[in-house]
Amino acid sequence: MVVLPPVQTRRGPAARRRARTLAALFLAPAFVIMGYVVAYPLLRTFWLSLFHMELTDPDHQAFVGLGNFLTLGRDAAFWQSLTKTVLFTSISVAASFAFGLGFALLAGGLPERFAAVRGLMLVPWVTPAVVVGFLFLYMFDQETGVANLLLLHLHVIPHRLAWLSDATLAPAAVIVANVWSQTPFFVLMFTAGLTAIPAAQREAIRIDGARGWAEFRHLTLPYLRHIMVIASLIAIINNFSSFTVIWTMTQGGPIYATTTLAVHIYRVAFQQFKFGYGAAMGVVWMLVLLVLSVIYIRTLQREALT
Repeated sequence: MVVLPPVQTRRGPAARRRARTLAALFLAPAFVIMGYVVAYPLLRTFWLSLFHMELTDPDHQAFVGLGNFLTLGRDAAFWQSLTKTVLFTSISVAASFAFGLGFALLAGGLPERFAAVRGLMLVPWVTPAVVVGFLFLYMFDQETGVANLLLLHLHVIPHRLAWLSDATLAPAAVIVANVWSQTPFFVLMFTAGLTAIPAAQREAIRIDGARGWAEFRHLTLPYLRHIMVIASLIAIINNFSSFTVIWTMTQGGPIYATTTLAVHIYRVAFQQFKFGYGAAMGVVWMLVLLVLSVIYIRTLQREALT
């Protein structure tokens, strides 16, 4: 029996135009919704950033061009919040990365009957950020918080500490909550990478005598390298715009101890009602996130080619 290949018909220009028109009609509602939800707020924010617009001073609204952006350059509070954002992001991502890699390696060595443990590791990640904030708000309470009770029991501290009222301790408490919340993300990413390592290669390297650190360096690390880069960039973007956990626990305080850029923008725009100036900070914030996103996309493309 002879099987003939399917007949391939070449579509003419008219058919291709009709196909493109039909595709555009189907995609039009999605583009309209995306334009309203994403494009309009972005354009509106940029437009507001060009005006002096304060709700407490409605009679003196005026077009100032780049005046708000020039003021940002002299605003110590803005640069302080940007610095705290960089520190908060760097420490959170580094700690989450380390804990995530460690837990992933431990979970990968567990027998199958303990597979449920891997699911429990993801609970902090799926917990809403506001719940995480309130949870650690009570955990770091000076009088009844479990953090002080545990540290006192272990004789680590001599007395109860005011974690969320002390300008030197509050950032640490917020970072601990943030690390607890996002560590499972790294666990999930690294676990997926570990399962992709061929069993034959693992067996071969063990036959050659590689164990422990040598196995991790020459086998595990090369397979996780791409995932490490991608997961870290995603976490940096997410942490740079972190707001809920910080606001729930400290509202940026005490004073400005935990005021990151997202919190500072919220304070300026929605507590001081300086919409124009807040919009200018928002534009700078979006540009930073845009740069990080471009780096992430370029990294994805480069990793896909290697």
